[in-house]
Parts: sequence; structure tokens; C-alpha cells
Amino acid sequence: MNRFRLSRQAEQDLEDIWVYLAQQDELLADQQIAQILNRFPMLSQFPDLGKQRDDLLVGLRSFPVKPYLIFYTKTVEGIEIIRVLHQARDVNRQFS
Repeated sequence: MNRFRLSRQAEQDLEDIWVYLAQQDELLADQQIAQILNRFPMLSQFPDLGKQRDDLLVGLRSFPVKPYLIFYTKTVEGIEIIRVLHQARDVNRQFS
């Protein structure tokens, strides 16, 4: 299957990204969220595209949508989006 689902934390991450960017420009916020969302079907179809991040969590992968990183794991149905974080954030801290 080529499906994806979002964790509650990933949903919250996307909302936080939109709110933060929309303070300056709602159109930019919409565009950035669209860029991120547009990667989910591709990653569910080709889950090995992402970089392995077993250092953070066993089975975790990351894929860049600059300036953000999509963190996900493979599932039987496709992938689960675990987090969406700005690349400047301390990702080690977010997964500890």
C-alpha cells in the first residue's frame, strides 16, 4: 500500500509551522505547508528515499523539505509521519 498517516505530534508541528509563518505572510504559510504535504505521497511510495536516523529512534527516517525535516517510519500500509521540524532545531532533544 502507499498510504501515510500523521501522528498527533506531526499534526501539531504542521499547525505550529503555519501559525508561525502566517504571522508574517499567510500565503507563504500556505505554500510551505503545501510543499511539505506534497512530499507525503511520494515518501509513502518510496519510503527508502529518506535518510536513516536510527541514532534518534530505531526505524526512523528523515527527508528534507527546506528548511524543514520530515521524520517518519515505515509501516505495513506505507509510512507514519512522526514529526516535522525546522532543520535548525535540536532534533536530538526532540526525540529524547
